[in-house]
Amino acid sequence: MTDTDPHPADDDLDHVNAVAELDYATALEELDEILGELEDESLDVDILAERVERASILIRFCRSRISAARSQVEQIVADLDQLATDTAGDP
Repeated sequence: MTDTDPHPADDDLDHVNAVAELDYATALEELDEILGELEDESLDVDILAERVERASILIRFCRSRISAARSQVEQIVADLDQLATDTAGDP
């Protein structure tokens, strides 16, 4: 997928599908497992490449979830601030 391509490539869709069923905690657990594997010096280079790719997918997923949560919290705080402002002038 290119930056200007609105439709993801098949490989990108596979990556999306690979994390679609995950939640944040499960993704973190899998990242921790991958880290343990990567610390094993006897890990086959082909497997290493696959695990690094999977870790990259999981990291992007986690960052996306964090960003979405941050936006949601900011909106809630803004709504509460607005409510406080609106009710401050009420007798």
